[in-house]
This record gives sequence, structure tokens and C-alpha cells, in this order.
Amino acid sequence: MQHSFMSSNFKIKNEKQLADLKKLKLSEIKYDPSRSDVEPLPLEQKAEIVPDTGPDLEAEAQAKLEEAKKEAKQARVKKMKERSARLNKCEKAYAETASTLRNVMRNIMSQPKAAVEDAEVMVSGMVGSLMEDQEATMHLVNMKGKSESTYFHAINVTILALMLGKQLGLNKQQMEDLGTGALFHDLGYSEIPDKILLKKEALNRAELNFLQMHPEYGVRQAEQIGTIPPEAVRIIEQHHEMIDGSGYPKGLREHQISELAQIVAIVNAYDNLCNQKDASKSCSPYEAISILFAKEKHKFNKKKITLFISNMGVYPPGTVVKLSDETIAVVMSINPNALLSPKVMLYDPEIPSSEAYILDLHEEGLKIIDSIRVSNLPEEIRNYFNLGDAINVFIDSK
Repeated sequence: MQHSFMSSNFKIKNEKQLADLKKLKLSEIKYDPSRSDVEPLPLEQKAEIVPDTGPDLEAEAQAKLEEAKKEAKQARVKKMKERSARLNKCEKAYAETASTLRNVMRNIMSQPKAAVEDAEVMVSGMVGSLMEDQEATMHLVNMKGKSESTYFHAINVTILALMLGKQLGLNKQQMEDLGTGALFHDLGYSEIPDKILLKKEALNRAELNFLQMHPEYGVRQAEQIGTIPPEAVRIIEQHHEMIDGSGYPKGLREHQISELAQIVAIVNAYDNLCNQKDASKSCSPYEAISILFAKEKHKFNKKKITLFISNMGVYPPGTVVKLSDETIAVVMSINPNALLSPKVMLYDPEIPSSEAYILDLHEEGLKIIDSIRVSNLPEEIRNYFNLGDAINVFIDSK
């Protein structure tokens, strides 16, 4: 920590960096020639170091400069620790939400009124976080190895739907109906056999027909429960309907599909691409956005799908990227005002993953040069980021 560099692993780009390194009087450094852009000079040929700071500074001025650099770095480190704390808070809130949802679904038929009330309180809290904090955004959370994975899809769809609903300017009541419908959108799955729900191979026609009945089963259950809001029930019924009529169960078209169900249809498709039953077939968030834009946008309302894609950013949370300094990182959250420069967690094997740097690329001036599929990463990088089989998101709010 006694140096001005952001990391202890970086590419030397100018003479000033070399001069600063010399002043550290290090006993040794590690150098990787395979990552260099140029060949080193022959050993017998000395490079002339020409500092780019102009004439030598007086000792007092130099000391002030070094102190200023140290303070600037400490400020950056403090900011990174604050970001890490917010990440930990997000993961804790996500786990608590999954646990609450488990209890809701366990009690939905035996104690329907209480279960729906618990769900509405949970949704109301999410809506409040989004509407009261204008800077609230989505943050990647890692739930690898957690026991509530059955409910992660419902939470992801709810968060994504509420984020899009906020961008569309929905009022508080609409947001709460949207959140409740998104949370219960797969209610009818409880009547689908596990051998169909968990099957990783392609479903045969009979199995597919059975699966595509789940919206109607969900509506039937919602009517039996009796306390789920009507607009939320329409989401349960229509979340697989597409505006071109290619959806199910009724093949409705745009004007026949509720506005809230159109939102859930988009985010449900996105999360299904990212989190497939066979994890090896799951898309990266970057790939999922590309597929929705290039191949499937005709299925969705133009305004809503365009807004969703633009607000998810080019590199949504969960995307593994290579930066302009060759560092590998994972996107943690987007920058609404700089979509090409999200906040990322850096891979540095010399730093424990629990203390990994979380940088705002917009502040640091680094750029993303490539997106990397998780399955193509070395095991040590997957383990460092603790990347599980699922991409989960939650609200990052003050």
C-alpha cells in the first residue's frame, strides 16, 4: 500500500512509472515478457530515463507530491471498500429474500392470505428502494452453493421487471402489481412434474405441451388463493405471450397482452437465456442481450425491449471481460451515465478474492476490449470470482 499505483500488477506505459518504481527501492519485481508490447533492450544497452515531470522538484515539493499521491490512492481504496460493503449488503438481502420467498411458496395454498401479504411486503420493499433512491441500480450477487436456488429465477425476474418498470415511469401501484406478478409468474410450475421441469434434454411434444400449460395452472391457483391482485394474475397468465402471436398459451398479440405482462415477458426471456437448466448452455449476459436484440426483438414491444437493452448496458452484470490493460474482470453493476464503463471486480491472484478491487471504469479511464464466456475461463479465475452456475442480480441501493 506504500505506493501510488492502483494495483501491484500492471503494464508499464511510460518513463514516469519507471521512475516511481525506482524510488520504491524494491528488492525484486516480477516481469512477464510474454505480455509486453516490445522486446526489452539488450542487457548491455542502458535506457536513458527521462522523467516527464520537467525539472527536478525541490525536496519539499516532491514530498508534498508523494503525500498527495498516497492520499489519492487511500481515497480510491476507501471507495473500493465502500463498494465491497454494498456488495456484501446486496448478497445478504438477496439471500434473505430467497428465504422469505421459500416460506411464501411453502404456505401459499395452506395460508394463502398470509403468504400473499408476506410477498407484497417483500415487493413493496424493493419498490421503495428503487423509487426512493434515484441512483439505485442492479448489482451482481453470487449465490454459489446456496440452498434457495429454486427461487432465484423468480427474484431475478422481479428485480429486472421492476428496473424496467422504473425506467418506463410506472407509478407505485403499477410497480407493486408488476413485482407481485413477476414474483408469482411461475406459480403454475407446482403442477408440472419435476421430470419435465428438471429435464436437461429437449422436451418431446407431449412434455412441451404440458409445460406450456403452466400459465393456466397458475391462474387457476391464483383464483383459488383469491388475494393476488388482478393485474398480477394477468402477468401469471400472459408472461409467455409474444406481440407477434408466437407465444402461449393463447397466442395473443400486442394489444391483447397487458402492459405489465409485456415487461415480464422480456425479462423472463433474458433470465432464461442466462440461467438455463443445463448450465453449460447458459449464455453470458452479454450474449443474452445480443440474442434478444438480433434474433428475438420482434417478439416484444419495441419501446420496452429497446429500453431494456439500453439500460442493461452493453456489458450487463455478470459479464466477464478483458480490460485494456489485459486484466480480467467481472461486471458488478452498470453505470447509467456511461454504459460502456461499468463497475467491475478485478482478478488479481496476489490479492485475496475477499479483498478484490472493485473499480469504476469510468473513473479509472480503462476500457473493455472483449467479453469472455465463463466456461472459457481457467478454473482459478472462476473460483476467484466464485462464479456459480447462475447469474443473479439484486438492487444496489443506498
